[in-house]
Amino acid sequence: MAKLTFVRNSPEVKQPSEECLEVRPWAQGGRKDQIFCIGSGYNFDAHFNVWIEVRYTVQDAPLFYTRSIIHVYGFKSAAAEEARLQAFIRGETDTYAFGDMLPETSISLKRERYKSDDRDGQEKEDCVYAVVVSLDMGAIFGASFPGERMVDIRIEYVELEDGINFMRQWVQELDQVMQGRHPDPARLPPGGSDWPFARQLSRQVYDNLASEFHEHHFEIPRLRKAYERWISLLPPGGQVLDVGCGHGDPVIAQLLAKGFRVTGSDLSPAMLRRAREQFPAAVFIERSATEIDFEGAFDGICSFSSILYLDPIDFLHALYRIHCALKPDGLLFLYGWERGADARGDPYGIDLNNWLWGWTYSLKEVIHALEEHGRFKVLEARDITLKAEKRELLKRWRIQRQQEYEEHLKRMPPGTHVPPPDLNKPLKSLSNHYFIVARKQRAIT
Repeated sequence: MAKLTFVRNSPEVKQPSEECLEVRPWAQGGRKDQIFCIGSGYNFDAHFNVWIEVRYTVQDAPLFYTRSIIHVYGFKSAAAEEARLQAFIRGETDTYAFGDMLPETSISLKRERYKSDDRDGQEKEDCVYAVVVSLDMGAIFGASFPGERMVDIRIEYVELEDGINFMRQWVQELDQVMQGRHPDPARLPPGGSDWPFARQLSRQVYDNLASEFHEHHFEIPRLRKAYERWISLLPPGGQVLDVGCGHGDPVIAQLLAKGFRVTGSDLSPAMLRRAREQFPAAVFIERSATEIDFEGAFDGICSFSSILYLDPIDFLHALYRIHCALKPDGLLFLYGWERGADARGDPYGIDLNNWLWGWTYSLKEVIHALEEHGRFKVLEARDITLKAEKRELLKRWRIQRQQEYEEHLKRMPPGTHVPPPDLNKPLKSLSNHYFIVARKQRAIT
């Protein structure tokens, strides 16, 4: 994590006051061929949009934390960035920055020049430096035009060396993310990425939906058969955890019917009340996926339409916690949808007729996240969307893209040439709902 620390000493106290600004990149926002929508704008290369977390602490106590997305168009490598940083050091430019485009979140090191007179009355030029993290809250949380509502963390009078070290740390970690690598939660301080906002928002929504919410997972034949195969691989009477269990039906109902000892976890108290009433034989705990703290307790863990909708930071933490909770060689079953397979963006969006914070992943992205740090081996992974469903989705996609193109033309000056969208998208690119079976690896590489 790029970290900038500044300290205030005072003779009246034993311990100085320490303030820290930290920024960590986590994951790309999508693929090169995906449109990225954010606020009221969009671009055509989602892989340059990067998830970050920003933390500001005093005496190691959290003062400010948020997650955002920064657009790093044109980033090539850490080596290429070093040349740009050296130009700043030499004074050829006065700003070394990233971002400031769709959304207008940015990270920058700035030089401010001023002139003064020395003791002999001769004019001289001096410089001061500042590190600025500017967060586009409106585009992220309000679907507004980029730049309408900003939160700026500006650290003035930074030593040049400290500012350069901060930016270099940021670039090195960004370089890893742009190569498809993610931070390993096992190597990070516990609780460092806790964010009550997303958890509380989801709790409110699912509490409100608890009495009317229904799931029909096993009405999908391919999914039902895949789940039955997974169950057959578990030891009879084994311990199974359902992460994001909701009201428990139909997943926990089937596990109990097969004779398993079942635990369900969910962040909604109302959902859990309904689950306990229906399934008194199961154990239920009020915890989100990132709060699971079991160690080697379960033969199998499953999650339906739950952790695959977390944002990348919570998703990677959840996978780590699930790995810890599984016994050696324990089996994981995941099911979910890639919602809006052609576009990424707007993590704070409408789902289930409510405002929710979340994200979406392709089958390939989930496989990579599971196997990246050597914690899981994927045994089976399949797109189970029927061809007829994909044809209908493709039809809707073409209509939507054409409408977006026509609306965009209306906003452009007369005579502006805007190339029409390519509507020849193949069916195979519309991976929508899928399942994954993975085994916990004994040794972490």
